[in-house]
Amino acid sequence: MALEQTDYRGEENIGFYGVVSDRYALFAPGFKTRDLFDNHVMEEVRLSGTPLIGLFAAGNSTAVIVPDIVQEHEETRLQEEGIEYRVLENRYTALGNLVLCNDNGCIVSPHLEDRTDDISDILEVPVETGTVAGLNIPGSCGVATNNGVLLHRDATEEELSHIEDVLGVAGDIGSVNFGSPYVHSGILANATDLLIGPNTTGPETQRIQDALGFLD
Repeated sequence: MALEQTDYRGEENIGFYGVVSDRYALFAPGFKTRDLFDNHVMEEVRLSGTPLIGLFAAGNSTAVIVPDIVQEHEETRLQEEGIEYRVLENRYTALGNLVLCNDNGCIVSPHLEDRTDDISDILEVPVETGTVAGLNIPGSCGVATNNGVLLHRDATEEELSHIEDVLGVAGDIGSVNFGSPYVHSGILANATDLLIGPNTTGPETQRIQDALGFLD
């Protein structure tokens, strides 16, 4: 397991600027830590004309889901690098905030209830709707790997249990970057490597590691 703390051009919310799985690691242009993840890495990736790829995209080892505001040259870039992706036509474009998934299952916002079958076909896992801390943004409020899941510190026991069942992993609640409950904003992780925002405290780091399965 490798752990680093980093920022993106002085921004602590690194989760907005990357999407990682056990097969690929996509980072925004200029992301200074690109060799931590021992898998396929693309360096100069944008979505919808912005570096906010973690806001607009979500995925697991099977595929990346991108919104229909993706630009043609961005699709070409993904194709050239051999990244499996699918465009989801939907009025909600911030898919990174709405989708929480790993290679076992997927939780999506109630806003995407009518697209669960499509998302299941893309990611090749069961998909259910759910909330975290009563919010309709499970992707923003959670981080999942194939070994664990971390949720917003105000997530209920019922929400955590439901998400653990769907994703097939154990997890916990916590925060990042000195108290932010929106843990997706400050974490990029797969089963072997972990990047966290620079203002994350020692106790937060330990809890993140434990929830995501990095500690025995």
